[in-house]
This record gives sequence, structure tokens and C-alpha cells, in this order.
Amino acid sequence: MPSQTRPTRCLSSTNSEEFEKLLPDTSFGAEAVPEAQRPVNEYMDVSNQPMFGWANKESGSKGLLTRLVLLYSISFAAVCYPIAGATFTQEGYLVQKLAAANVGAIFLVMVVMIRLYSGWDYLGQRLTSKVIEYEETGWYDGDIEMKTPTELQRDRFLYANEVKPVVERLKKFTMATAALCFASVIAFNAANSAKPMFDQYDPDMLSQLRYDEKLAEQAASSSGSRPTYCDNRYYRAVAGGGQGCN
Repeated sequence: MPSQTRPTRCLSSTNSEEFEKLLPDTSFGAEAVPEAQRPVNEYMDVSNQPMFGWANKESGSKGLLTRLVLLYSISFAAVCYPIAGATFTQEGYLVQKLAAANVGAIFLVMVVMIRLYSGWDYLGQRLTSKVIEYEETGWYDGDIEMKTPTELQRDRFLYANEVKPVVERLKKFTMATAALCFASVIAFNAANSAKPMFDQYDPDMLSQLRYDEKLAEQAASSSGSRPTYCDNRYYRAVAGGGQGCN
């Protein structure tokens, strides 16, 4: 947006001094402040960004919810469930895998919600503040500029109509997501403490256990009853320093 509001009507007088006297004293762009750091320009930039645009006034609650559900679904299927599957590798742990993947996906949504809320809330503070804090070239030369009454009125009007509804919506969504995170953690703990869903008397499983026992006996015999992890520094550290290896 232009840094200063100018009258658009044509003047019959060509006297530049008289023309300057007719110009308003209000600087709508805070000319001392770099353009990128002016609150109105920051609002336009944030509302047009791909992720922050999820929560703008035009998207509404329905648009935001649709994007969050899509984010949850993609992260659950493409990232979290494969990781959970690599953690719970045995059969019968489907509930644990689903619960673990749900925790990971909902936490990712929570991180996005916190980022959206903090960004829009910061923008609201910039618009409602009576001063503009800015940096000319870096953090070491920060300065402030007072808003004129007209600028402050304009910025607060913009906040009340465009930003405040977004902040309130994001606050509700963030609180709801936090509640879902808490419930997901409780569900995961409950699932993790439950017995795996398999038949402990299944013939195939019993056969596998006997085979595992034979392998363990062969490994112990070949190592002279010395723990097999003694030859590996990593597993020796995991076992608590290699007890029984001396």
C-alpha cells in the first residue's frame, strides 16, 4: 500500500507551496519505518502467506478445519504410522501402532496451531499498539515511532474487522487441539499397557519361541556362556556397561 495518502482531486493553482499546505499531516505508512515492518504491510504479507492464509477471514472455520484434517491425515499415513510400524514390529500390536501414530500426527497439528496463533496474535499486537517498533538495519539499531491518531484508528479498525476474528478462532482451535493431544497421550498409555492382540497358544508362535530358544542356546554355547553383547561396544553400553563380560 502507498506510504502516504494524497488527495486525488486536481488543483487549479500551480503554486507548490499552497499545494503542500493542502496535504494531510498524517503519514499512513510511517515513512521512518521500513515498508516490510509497517503493521499494515505485515498484515498483508501474513494473510497472503500459504500457511498463515489457512486462518484468514476468508477461509473461516470450515476452511481451517479442512486443512487441519488434511494435514493430520497425510502426516498420519505418510510419516507417523510407518514410524510406529517400525517401532512395534511384532504381530498383535495394531492398537499400539495406531495410538502411537495418532499421538505423532496430533502433535504435528498442535505445532502448526501454535505457530499460526502466535503469528496472528503478534500481528494483532502490532496493529493495536500506539507505537511501531522497528529495526533500521539489524537488531542493534532498533527504534520506535509513535502512530498518529489517524493511523492508530485505522490500524485498530483493521484489527477489529480482520485480525481479531482470526485470533479468536485460532485460540479456540488451539485449545481444542491441546485437549485432543492430552486425550491421545492417555489413549496411547492405555494401549501401551494393554496386552497385545495375539493368541499366546498359537502353534506357530510356540514353534517360533522354541526356535528362538535354540538359537539362544547355540549363541551362548559358541560364546562360552559369555553374553553375546560383550563383543559390541554399543550393545555393551545399552546393557549397562557390559556386566558379566569380564
